[in-house]
Amino acid sequence: MPIVPPNPNNYTMSFSAESTIYENAVRCRINENDFNYTLNQSAIKSGSFGQYEDFATGSEFRPYATTIGLYNDADELILVGKLSTPYPIPSNTDMTFIVRWDS
Repeated sequence: MPIVPPNPNNYTMSFSAESTIYENAVRCRINENDFNYTLNQSAIKSGSFGQYEDFATGSEFRPYATTIGLYNDADELILVGKLSTPYPIPSNTDMTFIVRWDS
């Protein structure tokens, strides 16, 4: 005996909801020569007390921004923004990231 699907014209559905969404934006300015170092543990010499490897101390070293954290007045982390691709931090010019989120 074949299975006959129900007639789709016999169903009704409704939905009603309301929610306010706030859009936020913050400009994060990085001055030239800010953040021109790395916190990556692979740049620390093995067996040393915080000395950087030679590649991380020269004038050609350029770190990349991958994550931006926003903090409140009590220095508590409230938001983390991940960049879609790593962005090089220039040593000779200011730059601004605009972080946007919905709440």
